[in-house]
Order: sequence, then C-alpha cells, then structure tokens
Amino acid sequence: MADWATLPIDILVLIAKRLEFFEDFIGFCVVCKSWQSVTSILGKDRTLPPQSPWVMLTDIAEKKFPMVTGDMISSEMLVKEVEKKEHIEGMNKRRFFSFSTSKIYEFELPEATRKKCLGVGYGWLLTIDYDLQIKLLHPYTRKQIDMPHLLSFKNQYNYDKDFKPQDVVYSFVTKAVMSSNPQNNCNEDCIILAIYGEYRVLAYAKPGDEVWTNINVPSKVFTDVVYYKEKFYAVDCHGVVFVCDISDVNDSKVAAIARIPDGFNPLNRKYLVESSGCILLIIRIGRGAGFDYEEDIDRLFYYTSGFSIFKLEECHGERSSHNYPYRMTRIDNLGDKSLFVGYNASVLLPSSRCVKANCIYFSDDNLVLYSEQPYGGGHDTGIFDVESGSISLHYASNFMSHITPPIWFI
Repeated sequence: MADWATLPIDILVLIAKRLEFFEDFIGFCVVCKSWQSVTSILGKDRTLPPQSPWVMLTDIAEKKFPMVTGDMISSEMLVKEVEKKEHIEGMNKRRFFSFSTSKIYEFELPEATRKKCLGVGYGWLLTIDYDLQIKLLHPYTRKQIDMPHLLSFKNQYNYDKDFKPQDVVYSFVTKAVMSSNPQNNCNEDCIILAIYGEYRVLAYAKPGDEVWTNINVPSKVFTDVVYYKEKFYAVDCHGVVFVCDISDVNDSKVAAIARIPDGFNPLNRKYLVESSGCILLIIRIGRGAGFDYEEDIDRLFYYTSGFSIFKLEECHGERSSHNYPYRMTRIDNLGDKSLFVGYNASVLLPSSRCVKANCIYFSDDNLVLYSEQPYGGGHDTGIFDVESGSISLHYASNFMSHITPPIWFI
C-alpha cells in the first residue's frame, strides 16, 4: 500500500497547483502534515488557488452580541456578552460561500470567531479581538502570528473612565495590507500597513514588533493601500495617491504623486490595485442614504450604482493637470481579469468558469453608513459588469453584521 505521506514535496506542489477550487485544496491540506506544509510554499503566489475565491460570511456567534442602532457598544456590555459561558450552536465555526458550488461550508475556526476580520492578502486574515489583541491568521493551517497590541497605535482617542478602547475595537482598523507572505516563521520581510483611528491615518508594523509606527503623511481619511515594487501606495478620500517608502525606518519618504479628476464625491470609496505592472485606482459610486443625492432622498439604504477605473501613468516632461508627476487616465476594460474589493487587500484575479471576466466583485465595507443601520452592513454586495455597467448579485446578501460583514477570502 502506498505511503502518501512520503510523496516528495515537489510532486505535492505539482498536484496542488492543479487544484482549481478551495474545496479541493482544503481536502488536500487535511490529508497529513506533509501535505499541509505545501501551503507555505504555494503561499508565495497571491492567487492560491486562483480560480475560485470564497466569501467568509458573518460570525455565527455574533447573533448573541447586543444590537446597536448608531450607538457604540459599551466595553462592559461587549465583554459581558463575549464571556458568557452558555453554549451557542456552531459558535466556534465560520461559514464560507463557494463560487464553484454555490454552497455554504462550515469550518471549525475559533481563532476567527467574535473578532473583527480583515483580508490582508496571501490567504491571511488580520483578526482584532475585544481584548485588543491583534493577530495574523491563516485559516487553512490555523496558524497565528502575533502583531502589536491595539493600544500601541498612536492614540487617536481621549480614553477616560467613560470611554474605553473596547468601545471602538471593531471600527478602529478599517484596512490592512501585507507586503509579503510570512513564510516558515521568517517574518522579517513582512510588513503590515494599516489604516486606523478616527482620522483614518497610516501606520505599519512587522510581526514581532512591540508598537505600530505612524507614517507622517500630509493627509488623512485614507481608504485603501497597495504594496507595489517595494513601496506602499495609499489613496485618501479625495483621490490623492501617495507613495510611502518606509525602507528606512528612521527616514520614511512620502510624496503625493497623482490625483483623480475633479467632480467625484469624497464620500465615494476609492481602491488601489496592481495590474500588469501598473496601479489602477477604482472609484465606487455610492447612492442612496448618506450620499446626498436629491433623487435618492427616499431611499432607506445606501447602494453601489457603478464604478470608474483610472490608470496611473507617469508624466514625462509635462506635468498632469493637478501638477503631479503621474496622471490619471480613465480605462473601460479589465480584460480577462476581475477585481475584488471590500474589507480585503484589493486584488485582480484571472477569469474562470467561476469568475466572470471584466467584472468588479464588491462587498459591503461602508462602516460609516452601516454603523447606523439596525442590523449592520452586508447588503451592498454584487458584481459590476464593466462593459455593460449592469450589477447582479453574487450570493444572497442577507448576512448582516456590525463587526465583520462578509469579506472576500483570497
């Protein structure tokens, strides 16, 4: 009888690379430890497995959290609810929606329950617990890596006896992106850049650091970041793009390099993504409640009506209209790839029988607006067809949450 556990690693890598769907890959990983170890090798590829992303749905255990309608949950109430000993069926499991089968799967994943979760890239999640602990989590292996404590961010709030960090724990960090995949406990090259605090400013840390280090940028209210050619790029609510070179921790260099054309609402969310050797800036056009359009005054909910896509192009000699070294050129085609945006590192994936080409898959990440909704966020999800401008649903969007609405797991 063959001893499958002793198959050479190079053979296992070849097998794993032919797996198209998460269901098959997860089954591959649970065969034995040697098969599971292949994830550390393949993890260098951002799109593993490339053909079928999943959606991590809302936390089963969150149904026991106190509901809010615009008011923050007090830290005392939250801790009391979290520490309850009563059994909640499935409380240690997380649910995932599969595009390949249109089914929902449940996995034992207590490391991600009752926590804020953000997709940071390479299959990793950033988890933030009510006790203010921050960790990196890889759901395949359930491996965790400690990150600096939430209180090590430069203080953006005046804490006192009536207002504690726990009161804002689930809204404190709104986006995080990693520079590289932490491999085999060699994490010195991995940097996490986060958007955090009341003013949505930037800070970074490496696994093993004691504190988060602020980046001194002459702007605030950032909405997205991307790592590209050994530098981080960030975009603020006005569509100004900054390049952040933090290779020298004692002398970080920051410069504004581009800005979107005039006429876009600052309330519209902006995203950055790498695409074939360049950077794309994507504007998500929001309508309905909170966006101040007269024709939508009776709409009870906000919604996404479309997207605009721009490509950053270096100006040679002549500066752009805003006097920046890069200009924004509108494009109307993503080719044979599709974009995934939300509470995750924005990423382009190749099309497949499960992923439609030239589309933008979006999930609900409008914390400012869904914090006012009685059931939280999660309803504003869909697939935007770039060519036709039409929007369709990608799954039944009835999974609402104040803590972690559904996010892309890529």
